[in-house]
Amino acid sequence: MDNHFLRERPQLRKIVRYTEIIVVLVLLVFAIRTYRELKTLQAVPVILPSYWFNAGTAADPTGRVQARGSWVSKQGMPEFLHTTTIECNKARMQCVESSAVVSVSEGGFLESVQTVFDVDIWSDAEIVTKPDMQPCSTRLLTLNIIDKQAQSMVTHDTAKKNCKPVTVAAQSFTLVTGPAAAARGR
Repeated sequence: MDNHFLRERPQLRKIVRYTEIIVVLVLLVFAIRTYRELKTLQAVPVILPSYWFNAGTAADPTGRVQARGSWVSKQGMPEFLHTTTIECNKARMQCVESSAVVSVSEGGFLESVQTVFDVDIWSDAEIVTKPDMQPCSTRLLTLNIIDKQAQSMVTHDTAKKNCKPVTVAAQSFTLVTGPAAAARGR
C-alpha cells in the first residue's frame, strides 16, 4: 500500500522523521544506562550494611553490646564478602554472631551462619570470647567497648590432612562499614 498522505505533506513527514530519531536516541540512552547499572551490579553483587557499635552504659542492667558491619583483613583481599551482626549478653556470658557470606568468585553462593561464643572476659573496657574450635581453624572475638571496635582472630590448623593449605597461619579481621569492605575487595 502506497502512502500518499505523507508524500503530499513534506513538513509533516519531516516532523515524523525527527520524532522517530528522538525516540531512537531516548531508547539508546536508556539502553546505555541500563547496561552501566548491570555492570555495576555485577561488580558489587550486594550492598553491605553500614557499621555500628552499641554498648550499654554502666547503669544499664541488661548488659548488652551489639555490633554490625563487614569483616575485612589487613593481610589482603578477602575471598568473600562477610557481613555480620554480633550481640553479647552479660547475663548469659555469651556472644551470638549472625553472619551472611557471599562468594562471587566461587560461582556466587550465599551462606548464612550463626555462631555462639562463650565469653571468657567481660570488663568495662572489652569483651573477649573463648575460642570457637572448628575442624581446621580456631576463632576468637574481641569487642573493644571503649574504642567501639570488634575484631576476630582466626588461626588455621594446616597440620590436619583434610584441611586446605593457607598462606597465613593466623588472620586478624576488623569489623568495618560495608562500603569500606567492598572497596578493599576490588
